[in-house]
Amino acid sequence: MKSFEHGVEELLKLLELSKQHWLLGAGASVESGIPLMYPLTARVKACLVGQEAVIFQSIMDDLSLEAHVEHALSHLGDLIALAERSRLKTVTIAAANIPLADLEATYKAVIQAIATTVRYGYRAATGGAAEVIGTHLVPLVDVDAHQRFVRQLFKAHSNLEARSKVGFITTNYDTLLEDALAMEQRIALDGFSGGAIAFWNGINIDPGQANSARSHQVLKLHGSVDWFRDAEVDLLRVRYGVKYLADLSSTLIYPQATKYLETQKDPFARIFDCFRKTLRSSDSNLLAIVGYSFGDDHINSEIESALADRRNKTTLIAFSKEVLTAPGAVDTTPCGTLMRWANDSRFGSRIYVATDKALYNGTAKAGPNPAKSLDWWTFAGLTNFLEQGAMT
Repeated sequence: MKSFEHGVEELLKLLELSKQHWLLGAGASVESGIPLMYPLTARVKACLVGQEAVIFQSIMDDLSLEAHVEHALSHLGDLIALAERSRLKTVTIAAANIPLADLEATYKAVIQAIATTVRYGYRAATGGAAEVIGTHLVPLVDVDAHQRFVRQLFKAHSNLEARSKVGFITTNYDTLLEDALAMEQRIALDGFSGGAIAFWNGINIDPGQANSARSHQVLKLHGSVDWFRDAEVDLLRVRYGVKYLADLSSTLIYPQATKYLETQKDPFARIFDCFRKTLRSSDSNLLAIVGYSFGDDHINSEIESALADRRNKTTLIAFSKEVLTAPGAVDTTPCGTLMRWANDSRFGSRIYVATDKALYNGTAKAGPNPAKSLDWWTFAGLTNFLEQGAMT
C-alpha cells in the first residue's frame, strides 16, 4: 500500500468484485433504534420478574464482566441440558437447587424480552435523556439506514446491478435487511418458502443454487424475531400481530457459542453449512464486514478456517473502530482478531481493515493526510463511502 489514497483505490476495486458477501453485525442496526448487546441485556433484565429475574441475575453474576444476554442464553441452554440429564431434574445455581421447569421458563422469558425489544426498539437513557421503550403502537425501529445502504450497493450505475452473486450474512435478529431488500424490489432468500407466513426448507440459501440477479442469499446466523418453532408445523417465518403463532417465547434465536441441542438441527445446522460454503471460493470473492465486533468465536473460527484454506481466494474488508489496547492507552490498533489475521503470513495480504484512524492491508498501514477521524467504520459512514466512492 503506497499511500492512503492508493489504499482507498484498492478498496474501491475490491468493492466491484462480481462475487461478494456482506456480514452485518449489531452496529449496523443501532442507529435504527435497536440496542447493542449491553443495553439489550439491561432491558431484558428489566423485563424479567420473580424467579426468572433471580435466575437470570444469578447467571449473569456467575459469568465474566464482559458477558451479555447471548452468553446468558448459552449458559441457560447448558444448564437445561445438565438438568435434563440429572436424576432430580435440577441444577445448583448460587447454592440453590433450581428445577428444570424454572430454567426453561427463564429461557423462554429471556427470548420473549429480546424479541419484543428488537421488534419495537429501545434507547437507553444517556446524556441526560430518558430511556425510550418502543411499543407496537409507537415503534422506534426505522429502516431508512438499511434501505439507503441497499440502494447504494445496487445503485443504477454500478455493475453490481446485473450480478446474482451478492449475498448477505447477519448476526442480527431484526428484519431490517430483508425489509430494505424488499423495499428496493429485491428478493431475500432466507431458507423459507411462502408469503407473509412461510415454512422452512433451507434450499434457497445454498450458495450453489442458481438465482436471479435480484435474488440474494441472506444467512441469519443467530436467528430472527419473525422465526418460530411450532409444535405441529415445525419451523415458520411469521408476520406480526396475528392471534395464532403469537407466543414470542417460541422465537428462534441462536444462543451464543452454546452446545445446546437447538444448534445441532435446522435451521442453524443448515445455515452454518451454507456459511462455510460461502466463505470458501476458488474464484475472486469479497467478504465485507461492518458493525461486527468479532465477539463470536464460532463465527470467527469459521472465517479464519476459510481464509487459511490455500485454495480460497476470498479477500476480507472489515470496517471497524480501533480499540484501546489497555486501560488509558492511546488507540493504536483495531480489533485484536483482525490484526492477528492481518499479520498471518498465510493470508494477511488479503485482509483490509478500514478504521476511524487509518487503513490497514496486512502489515501495512496508511492514514489520511492531514490526519483526521474517518467515519467509514460506521454503517452510515460506509454507505456514504459507497455513494461517494472516495473519502472526503
